[in-house]
Amino acid sequence: MKRYHILVALLVTALAASACVKLGSKPLEKRYYQISPVRTAQKADAPRNILLMVRRLAISELYNSRELVYRAAGERVESDFYNMFFVNPASMLTTELRRWLRESGEFSHILEPGSMVVPTLTLEGTINALYGDYSGDQPAAVVEMQFFVVDESTADNAIVFSGSYTERVPVADADPQNLVKAMTQGVEQVYAALETDLAAAPLKD
Repeated sequence: MKRYHILVALLVTALAASACVKLGSKPLEKRYYQISPVRTAQKADAPRNILLMVRRLAISELYNSRELVYRAAGERVESDFYNMFFVNPASMLTTELRRWLRESGEFSHILEPGSMVVPTLTLEGTINALYGDYSGDQPAAVVEMQFFVVDESTADNAIVFSGSYTERVPVADADPQNLVKAMTQGVEQVYAALETDLAAAPLKD
């Protein structure tokens, strides 16, 4: 019995030592990123007499995660636990879209849900893809978004504008920081194209 107690004591000591080693080791650090598109085009000469409500963007469930998403060969999809967006990408890109449209000067006001002001038109959108494509020889950031402008004053909520945009931006080095830079460029191109199309669309004033 005494020998049994000694063996148990040795086992407990070994486990405690192992735990100390794990606790003392340096943990892997998470890195957080933000997509912040920069608008560089000239502002509209005069705003259109439109109060535009911009709803929160929807997002495909495949990409509804703060973790960066990668597509690899063989139809594999992976998420990166240690490299993440600081906030949910749908919230992040909604905030950036509202800021972009305000800076465009195309509309008299950009409204958010919860405003007491009745909008002239409502912009809705969906992020259909936001990932790093590593399935081929050339890594790339893929950004796909779809938008609708709805006239909610009509009985059937008539759609007065729709547009789909896809951007594929090569990634120089296949690391998370460069991937987010490429994603940012892709979002900039999508938002610029959306702004141009909205400016040309026969939206009511």
